[in-house]
Amino acid sequence: MNKKPLLFLLAAVAVFLPLSNLLGLSGENEPIVAVSGTTPNFAKTTQIFQNKCVDCHSPGMTRMPVYAKLPIAKQLMAQDISNASARLILSKALYSGEEKFTPLALARLEGAILNNSMPPHLYLSMHWAAKLTPEDKQTILAWIAEERALLPLSKDTTKALKGEPIQPLPLKVSVDPQKIALGKKLFHDPLLSADNTMSCSSCHDLTKGGTDQAKVATGIKGQQGPINSPSVYNAMYNLAQFWDGRAKDLQAQAAGPVANPGEMGEQWDHVVSKLTQVSEYKTAFDTLYGQQSLTKDTVTDAIAGYEQSLVTPNSRFDKYLRGDKAILTANEMAGYDLFKINCASCHNGPAVGGLSYEKMGVKQDYFKLRGGPLTETDNGRFNVTKDEKDRHFFKVPVLRNVELTFPYFHDGSVANLAEAVRIMGKVQKNKNFTEEETNNIVAFLKTLTGEYQGKSLAPLTK
Repeated sequence: MNKKPLLFLLAAVAVFLPLSNLLGLSGENEPIVAVSGTTPNFAKTTQIFQNKCVDCHSPGMTRMPVYAKLPIAKQLMAQDISNASARLILSKALYSGEEKFTPLALARLEGAILNNSMPPHLYLSMHWAAKLTPEDKQTILAWIAEERALLPLSKDTTKALKGEPIQPLPLKVSVDPQKIALGKKLFHDPLLSADNTMSCSSCHDLTKGGTDQAKVATGIKGQQGPINSPSVYNAMYNLAQFWDGRAKDLQAQAAGPVANPGEMGEQWDHVVSKLTQVSEYKTAFDTLYGQQSLTKDTVTDAIAGYEQSLVTPNSRFDKYLRGDKAILTANEMAGYDLFKINCASCHNGPAVGGLSYEKMGVKQDYFKLRGGPLTETDNGRFNVTKDEKDRHFFKVPVLRNVELTFPYFHDGSVANLAEAVRIMGKVQKNKNFTEEETNNIVAFLKTLTGEYQGKSLAPLTK
C-alpha cells in the first residue's frame, strides 16, 4: 500500500485545522452570553468553555468546524469527543448557567487544570487557539472555588478553605434514634445468617475501620468470598453500594449479603420468621413501623438507618478545614498538595471518594502489574451493566479512615498503604512517586482518621 497519499493528507489536515481556526474558517458560532445573575468569574469561564472545550465535551452539539467531515479529521474528532465525553459532559444547560455543575464535575475540571492535561497535546497541535492561558486557568479555578463555597457541606468550612475539593463530615447526622437503635441490634445479630453464626458486623467490624481487615470476606462455613469488604463507615456518601455499584442505596445493600449463599446464606422469609419470634424485635418494629410490619423491607430499612449514622467526623483534617491552621504538619500539608493534583479528581467530597466509577488502570494495566489470572470480580461494573466500556471500572472507595481499612483495592491485594499509593500513582497517573512524595501522601491520608461517637478511631492502629 502506498503510504504517501495518507501522509500527505495527514500533513494537510495538520496545517489546515489550526489555520482554519486562526482565519475564522472553523464554522464555530459566537459563544452565548452567560445568563443574568451569574458571577463575573462564571461569565468569563463560560466563554472559555465555549471557545476551547465544548467541541469535544458537548457531544451532539450542532456547532462543528467546516473540516469536520474530512476523513482524517473526522476520525480524530470522533476519538477526541468519545474520550472527552466519557470523562465530562459540558451540556448547554451547564455552560449557559441554567444548571449547576456537580461537585464531581468541579473536581474533574480542577484536576485537568492542575495537571495541565486539558486540552490534550494532540488536540492542541491542530487547534492552536484552544490552549488555556494562565489567566484562563486562574479564572476557572476561582469560579470552581466560588461554586464549592455554595455547597451545603461547605457551611462548616472556614471561609479561606471553602474552595477545597474535600468538605468536613458533619458533626451530627439527623437519623431517627429509634431506627438507629433497632438497626444497630439487627446489624450485630447473627440471627440474620443461616447457621446463626454471622452478622453484618462480621465483615464490617466497627473496631476495624468498618471492615474485616482481610483480603476477602469470609461467609458461613468458612467460605472465602471473591472480593474485599469495603468500609461501612461513611457509606451513606457513596453514589451506590458495593464495588460494582449493584445496590442503589444502603437498604438495597443490606438485603444482599443475607441472601447470598457465600455470605450469610439465609432466606429472607426465614429471617423474618426468626425475628418475629423475638418479642423485643416485635415490639420495636410495631412501635417504629406499625403493627404487622416486620418484613424484609422494614428490616433492611432499619439497618440502613443505622448505617446512615456511621459517620466519622472530626478528623484532624476536618479540624483543619474548620479553621485550625496549625493542626497539620508540613509533611501532611505537602501530602495534601500532592493529593489535590494527583488524586482529588476522583477522591473528593466529604467522604473523599465514593462519587464515581473509575477504571482500575487508566495509564497502565493494573492487572498485568498485579499478576495472576483475571477473575469475574475483576470485571467490576461490567458485571452489572454488561457494557464493555465498564469493564474494570469500580466505585471509587472512600478514603476516610483509610489507614484502618487495609488491605486495599477490590481484590485486597495490597496490605501496605504506602504501596497502595505507589501503585495508584503508577497505574492511574503514570507517575512514579518518590519515597518522600509517597510518605507525604500517606501522612496526609492518616489525617482523615475520624471519630465515632466522640471517640477517635486512631488508637485502633496502635
